[in-house]
Amino acid sequence: MPNFDCGAYFLSTLIPVKTAAVEDPRTGAQTSPVQLLRSALAGLKTAQQVPEATGVSPFAKNMRNHFVRMVVIEDVAYVGRKPINALLTVLTELLLPARFHINPVTPQDQDHLSNPFLFFSADFDARSGDASERDAYLKELWTSAGDELREVFRHCERFDEVTDAESFAAYIARCQLKTTMPFHDYFLDGIPLKKKPDSLHLEEGALPEISILRFTGVFLAVAAAVYFLLQAIGGSASHLLWLLHVFLAALTGLLVIIMMAKHAGEKSFPAAPDATLPDVLKALYLRDHFTRFAIDNQLLAAGDDEASAKELQARFQTFAAAHDPKNVAAPTQGAGTIGMGA
Repeated sequence: MPNFDCGAYFLSTLIPVKTAAVEDPRTGAQTSPVQLLRSALAGLKTAQQVPEATGVSPFAKNMRNHFVRMVVIEDVAYVGRKPINALLTVLTELLLPARFHINPVTPQDQDHLSNPFLFFSADFDARSGDASERDAYLKELWTSAGDELREVFRHCERFDEVTDAESFAAYIARCQLKTTMPFHDYFLDGIPLKKKPDSLHLEEGALPEISILRFTGVFLAVAAAVYFLLQAIGGSASHLLWLLHVFLAALTGLLVIIMMAKHAGEKSFPAAPDATLPDVLKALYLRDHFTRFAIDNQLLAAGDDEASAKELQARFQTFAAAHDPKNVAAPTQGAGTIGMGA
């Protein structure tokens, strides 16, 4: 699951930033690449919130983007000293030689990054978690917003190797991290999970619902434990060997359970219905326009006479014809705009 879930790909990357001093093209003064990177990010358009504004985010040119984030990470945060057990400190002073004593004020090592990094993440519509799906998206991104991307990424290490869409996709892929906690919030009725039986008394037809891996792991653990227990009771092994056998059986069962949990955790949930970017934009468009429709027709809705009901029905039919709810493509809200519909 990590990188792909619910019909969306969750791309996470850490891209090293150059550290050698450079000349600021605006002032001619010496500055750092990370400072120029921050300026480039600050200059990116975010979203159009009023009709009079011009320009939207360059990422809005790609109709697969849900969210894109860019953050400069100069170093890891220092969160304080590693905790020391006070009781253990006292016991070492009482029982061990001086060279083993724990001094609670001795400086501890701190973690630091070798150089600044640009964190670049993108959540976009995808059919699978294959590398080809990621690369296809990155190529589309470069084709639609290559100039803006170049202004940002040129401050990163080895970006001079990028010459086209294909090399850009390869560059980002080299810096990819596994996404461990993707977030997808488009299930209106909850995630469709299969319910498991509450007891071991399975109804007819329920057996196929049990994972083969789970059944095998539990069977091996129980069988091994019973076998070694019977062997020990029969007196054919020493007590130490019996304990070892029980330990190995329990360890085997634990490892199988861990494998089962890992296997289950890597499964992706199915795609949420109507959750692609065009679907979401259409939903936002209808929400804004229907809100205005409801406000404008409050008096008709409050009326209890037949004439008001017919007039409200006629106006709603006009509304539906104008905004075509079943047509996702148009009319709809533009990508990269906020609150432009009402």
